[in-house]
Amino acid sequence: MLDFEKIRKYLLGFGVLLAMSAHLFPIEEEFQFYFLIFIIVLTGIPHGSLDFFVERQSSIDSNQRISIQQFLVKYLFSMICYGIAWWIFPTLSLIAFLIMAAYHFGEIDWPLRSASKLDSALYTIYGFLLIVFILTSHISSAAPILETIVQNKVSATFWLKWGTLLFPYSCFLLALNIFILFYIHSRLGWKKKVAFQFLAQSLLLITIIYWLPLYLSFGYYFGLWHSFISFNLIRKQMKLANDFAGWFFLMKKAIPFTTLAWVGIFFLIIVSSVSETEWLVLSNLFIGIAILTLPHLQVFTKIKFS
Repeated sequence: MLDFEKIRKYLLGFGVLLAMSAHLFPIEEEFQFYFLIFIIVLTGIPHGSLDFFVERQSSIDSNQRISIQQFLVKYLFSMICYGIAWWIFPTLSLIAFLIMAAYHFGEIDWPLRSASKLDSALYTIYGFLLIVFILTSHISSAAPILETIVQNKVSATFWLKWGTLLFPYSCFLLALNIFILFYIHSRLGWKKKVAFQFLAQSLLLITIIYWLPLYLSFGYYFGLWHSFISFNLIRKQMKLANDFAGWFFLMKKAIPFTTLAWVGIFFLIIVSSVSETEWLVLSNLFIGIAILTLPHLQVFTKIKFS
């Protein structure tokens, strides 16, 4: 976590300013929607477009070789299988995605990640509670999107009812989880400074997420916080300098796969736009990201966090 101290500080500072601005000067929902699309296209998708280079670097470090053809076959096979699952079992696929996202978001937010099963379990629980908090704290906006994602098999009324009921419990459990982790920090190998940093980071993230409307909240957490910290990890994995040249080289490497992803996302948006509802656009965008998440997670677990 100490390696990411500056970038996390900058992102948290920006998040606080964004939350205060949105709280003091309400932003029209249409603008929020376009901001979300823009930020996902600009940073959310590109951070997963470097997976081949992460996989290649991991192979090199393990004295192995992988061709781009092998990588693409494995990557696309995972996407196709998961895409079929979304079509046949949308509700189960949503649950699977939330678990995968909990693991992935948790490991990015986690300080001093180790390969232990205890660490994996703890940051998955933390990530899951954070996702539940995001959804339940914005359930009135999230309910119709969730209904569309599961192909109307679970109604928006159901999501709204249970999301509202679960909100206070999600707050309590997330706060309890954070303070338990702070209390047992020495058993996790964290120094007191790291524990205080994690506590401050978590409390600020919760505040930012709660203050921001759903679209801005998800755009900030996924498109900015998660994506930029992931970019920084990838930069280190590729052994690039932490300067303009290193970051420019990283962005340049992302262009080919990012362009392919943009074409797919653009196609989804065009197809969805005939419904004249933002919910279908967002649900298809969400499902597209979910389908990309499975192979992305398989690659990202190989990255070095130290």
